[in-house]
Amino acid sequence: MEQAEKKMSPKQLFLFIIQAQIGVGVLSIPYDLSKTAKGGGGISVVIAGAITQIIILMMWTLLRKFPGMNLFQICIRFGGPVIGRLLIACYVGYFILLGSNVLLNAYMVLQRWILQSTPKWVVLLLFCIMTYYLAKEKLTVLARFYSLSSMLFIPLIIFVSYGLTQARIEYMLPLTEAGLINILKGTKDTTISMYGFEMFMIIFPFINASDAKKLKMISLSNLFVTLFYVFVVCTCLMVFNQTQLAMIPEPVIYLVKSLNFYIIDRADILFLSIWSITLVCSIASYFYAATDGLAVLFRKKNHQMFDPFVSVAFFLIALLPTTPMAIDRINKISEYAAYVFIAGVPFLLMLFSLFVKKKAGGAV
Repeated sequence: MEQAEKKMSPKQLFLFIIQAQIGVGVLSIPYDLSKTAKGGGGISVVIAGAITQIIILMMWTLLRKFPGMNLFQICIRFGGPVIGRLLIACYVGYFILLGSNVLLNAYMVLQRWILQSTPKWVVLLLFCIMTYYLAKEKLTVLARFYSLSSMLFIPLIIFVSYGLTQARIEYMLPLTEAGLINILKGTKDTTISMYGFEMFMIIFPFINASDAKKLKMISLSNLFVTLFYVFVVCTCLMVFNQTQLAMIPEPVIYLVKSLNFYIIDRADILFLSIWSITLVCSIASYFYAATDGLAVLFRKKNHQMFDPFVSVAFFLIALLPTTPMAIDRINKISEYAAYVFIAGVPFLLMLFSLFVKKKAGGAV
């Protein structure tokens, strides 16, 4: 892989991570938090953002130790040609699983709200085609598309902000009604919705900036996503009471649907159309990470030859679960896999890196 062709700017990094993080979870996170943290849902989001920042610092500490290397190359560095490649294969499986899970949950949302009669395979195929044509390009192309599509956050924020006209702050009070323990439990649901920042480990060498600048930009991305989630959660908690939230799995969509924009009859359809573009970016990030890992695994300079196989894997994994129990099972597997591959493995690699006295570019 020619790194010179894949350099992105710090601003593109900022928008890239935002697009990778914001996905399906933003629609249902107020519902999830209302069951545990209740009015303290915003506090749970802030704590989750702080935990995410700690993990980002851990990743940055590892990556800066090995300039010019990303996660896959570091795995080979520590594990050698056998264990290292086995670890890369596990990461490829993780990215495929998580991307497929996002794809599956996206279909579930669209099927409930606007595509009730559309066959599942049609929706999944359309998403796979879009992500395939996007993720097969160079990283700089993805970064430009993500930057352009980031403009769509403006109407999304406007839609949600309009709900403040119906807000009643007393619905949130008291903030600590659920208790500290339940507020802390709510951070788990929020952290799950903030996956995507781990893309930082894949694209780190391909950013045209100093290590300190890279850390600053991804930290700003995490701050933006955290504040955005706080805004969405608090708005929903002030518009709906606890009884109402308990009956609405996607309160953000219901909020937009209930608003009167005069010239727009079904604002939720427009909202979901815009949101789907953001979702494609999120899925494409996992798609790119999986194909990049396969390129390193099989020592190829270009990841494009693996794109069709990953696309088929995404489609089949998302297509197979058909019952609520099966869908819940794949959600749980993705959740536990994320704990291992986002926090566990990078933490162990960081510990091992402490024994490397010099940077990878020099003698060790």
